[in-house]
Amino acid sequence: MHGILLVDKPEGITSNDVVRIVKRIVRPSKVGHTGTLDPAASGLIVILIGSGTRTLDYLDERRKSYSLTVRLGEESDTCDREGTVIRTEDPSGIESEQIEKALESYRGVIDQVPPHYSAIKKEGTPLYKLARKGVFPSLEPRKVEIFSLSMIRWVPPFLDLELVCSKGTYARSLARDIGRDLGVGGRLETLRRTASGSFDVTEALTLDEIESGGRDVVRVHLMDLARALMHIPDLKVTEPELRRLMRGNAPAIARSRLPMSDSAFKGGERLMKIASGTGSIVILVRPEPKGTEIAVRPVKVFNTLSDD
Repeated sequence: MHGILLVDKPEGITSNDVVRIVKRIVRPSKVGHTGTLDPAASGLIVILIGSGTRTLDYLDERRKSYSLTVRLGEESDTCDREGTVIRTEDPSGIESEQIEKALESYRGVIDQVPPHYSAIKKEGTPLYKLARKGVFPSLEPRKVEIFSLSMIRWVPPFLDLELVCSKGTYARSLARDIGRDLGVGGRLETLRRTASGSFDVTEALTLDEIESGGRDVVRVHLMDLARALMHIPDLKVTEPELRRLMRGNAPAIARSRLPMSDSAFKGGERLMKIASGTGSIVILVRPEPKGTEIAVRPVKVFNTLSDD
C-alpha cells in the first residue's frame, strides 16, 4: 500500500499514536508523518504510507492553516492550558478595536521567540526536556511569516482567531505575545489545524473511521503520489524514455517539449514530475540544458507497482 492518508487527529493523543494506529492497519507498509501536532491540539495530520514516506522532502506544506482560541488574562509556562499559570489579569475591559490593532503587527514576516516547552533543540537537547528540569535558556527569535490572521469572535476571556502561517510558526507563542501586547497576558486554549499546503482536513478520516473500516477504508481514501505532488509541474515522456529513467539514465529531449520556458530551469533547480499512464510510477526529474536539448535527470523514482 502506497500513498498519502489525511487523518483528523482528536485532542488527547500524540501524532505518533496516530502513526501507530495506521501502521497496525496497513502492516507491513512503512508509515510516517510530515509534522506533529501537540497532544492538546486536533486536526489535520498528513500520514505517509509505503513509497509515500519517500515524498517527505518534496511535498508543499509551506502554508499551515489553523483555527485557534486564545484565553486572554492568563499566561502559563507552556503557553497553553497544559502548563502552570504564571500570570492572571482581568481582560474584560479590552475592546475589539484594541485586539485588531494588536493583530496588525503580527501580519507579514515577524521575529518569533519559540516556547521553552517545544521540540526545538538547544545544543542537542530538546527545549522541553530542559524546561522540565527547570532550565530555561535564552532563545533567539526566528523568522516566520503570518500570511493572514483574523479575529472571528471576542467573548471575554476567549478570543477566536483564524491563522494562515509558514511552517515552523508556533501558535502558542502567538497567543502569548498577543496577550502581552494587550497588557493582560494570554495563552493558547484550543488549536485545530485545518489545512497544510493543498491538504485539507475536510478530506481527512477520523481515527474511528480508520479503526472501524480497517484496510479497506484506508485504501479507498489513499491519495496517490501524483496527486500529492500536484504542485510539481508534469513532463510527458515516451515509454522508452520512462524505462531509461527507471534505470537511472538521463534521456535528452527537445526543448520544445518543456511545458514552460527553459529559462525557468537555469541552475538545474526546478523539479518536474513524470507519471506512467496508470500513475503507478512517479519519477521526479531535473531538466538541465544540454546544447540544443534538455537532459532529463532522474532525482527520485517512486514505484508503487507492488501492492503489499
